Amino acid sequence: MAFYKKRHLLEALVPDVAIIQEVSKKDIESGGYPFAAWVGANPSKGLGVIGLRHASNKVMEPSDPALPWHIPFSVDGLNIIGLWAHQLTGELRYVRITHEIVDRHAGFLGSGRALIAGDFNSNTIWDREHPGRNHSMLVDKLAGLGLESVFHRQESADHGSEMTKTYFHTRNLKFGHHIDYAFLSSAMDAKVAVGEPDRWLPHSDHMPLIIDVT
Repeated sequence: MAFYKKRHLLEALVPDVAIIQEVSKKDIESGGYPFAAWVGANPSKGLGVIGLRHASNKVMEPSDPALPWHIPFSVDGLNIIGLWAHQLTGELRYVRITHEIVDRHAGFLGSGRALIAGDFNSNTIWDREHPGRNHSMLVDKLAGLGLESVFHRQESADHGSEMTKTYFHTRNLKFGHHIDYAFLSSAMDAKVAVGEPDRWLPHSDHMPLIIDVT
C-alpha cells in the first residue's frame, strides 16, 4: 500500500522487472515506466508489474477475475507469471488459487524458460489446512513442469523448514513466515537474496525477493 511513498526503495535496486502486491492501479499506471500492468477488483489494492528498462515486454493473456490476482507476461523470451494469491471465496483461497493458475497456464510455465514469482501466501507448514491442493503438492506440480524454487535450490532447504522469513505479520519479528517464492525453470541459473528486515520492515511487512537470472 502507498507505493508512491516507497518506490524510491524499489527503484534503488534497479530491477529489470518488479512484481508488486497490494498496490494501487494509479501508482502503477502513472509511474512513467517503460512497461506497466495492473489487475485487481479494488483500484486501491491489486497486483502490479513494472518494467524499468526498455525490453520486449508483453502481457500474454488478459486477467481473469475468477483467479485473483496474476499477470502472465514475457520479457525478452522469458515467460513470467506475477502472482498475489489471496482469498476469493472460502474454497478458492491462497494455495488453492495458485493451483488453479498453474493448471491454467501449464503450457506457458512448462516452456523451459519460465518463472512464477510473488506472494504465494502458502507454505508446507499449512498443508493440513488445504487437503487435496496444498503447498507440497504445488511444489511437486511445478517440478513436473520443470520449475523449482530458486531460494530452496540455492540454500539446499526443504519447504517448511526455511530459516529465512519473507513476511512478518504485523511487522513483528516474532511472527515471521516464508510465503514469497520464485519458481524458475530448473535448467536456468539464478541467484536470490531476501531483503533484510532491518532495512525493509519499517516500510513493508514483506521482504523483497531479489532474483538475478543469468
